[in-house]
Amino acid sequence: DNLSITSGIVSRVELTSYAHGAGELLAAQLDAAINPGNSGGPAVMRGKIVGIAFQNLPGTDNIGYVIPTPVIRRFLDDVERDAADARREGRTYDGVHGGFCGLGIKCQWTDNPAMR
Repeated sequence: DNLSITSGIVSRVELTSYAHGAGELLAAQLDAAINPGNSGGPAVMRGKIVGIAFQNLPGTDNIGYVIPTPVIRRFLDDVERDAADARREGRTYDGVHGGFCGLGIKCQWTDNPAMR
């Protein structure tokens, strides 16, 4: 296997539509290509992981997006808390996270007509 490294410069940090997400979340835009199938790799600055490469801007060349480490950390903390809550309540945790990481918002299921 070969290791491919691409360098880039962050041009902005803003709310961005995630290709497979329900809304906009914080992302860093950079001038490096992230081709289909290449997402998931670490974004490194001065030897520290600062995010995960996750998508490109369709129809353009060399514009990619990185999910910043604080957003990833918040997501992982939420998943860990959800799993701990399930254990404490005697439920099996299915690994489905019902919130929007980084925004402090939790989803409300609409199975109950009063919640619609």
